[in-house]
Amino acid sequence: MVMTDPIADMFTILLNAAKVGKEEVVVPYSVLKEKIAQLLKEEKYLSGVRKFKESGGSKVFLALKDPHLEHARRLSKPGQRWYVSWNEIQYPPQGIKIISTSKGLMTHKEARHRKLGGEQLEEVW
Repeated sequence: MVMTDPIADMFTILLNAAKVGKEEVVVPYSVLKEKIAQLLKEEKYLSGVRKFKESGGSKVFLALKDPHLEHARRLSKPGQRWYVSWNEIQYPPQGIKIISTSKGLMTHKEARHRKLGGEQLEEVW
């Protein structure tokens, strides 16, 4: 099966796990997924992130934190990328936006503070 948007797939897995009360999930590994998960851990949406190898390839173990993720919306999609300059980054009503900048992944607050624009990946609360 071809996966066209692995980041959206990771967030779908996380949201579904949160809805049914699971405390941990495993997703296929990529560097971008691991960095997004680390950012979510720093922002207290996840309690643990760990990479491990399995016979089928590398995986990322994600431990959800209570209170759970309630919402995640993909902003930039593979067919329609959404780039913004630092002064166009809007604050969401709640939660965080994940921005991919030239200096790495960061939240919308940090990107505005450092005056860095980039691709808006996800909005999470």
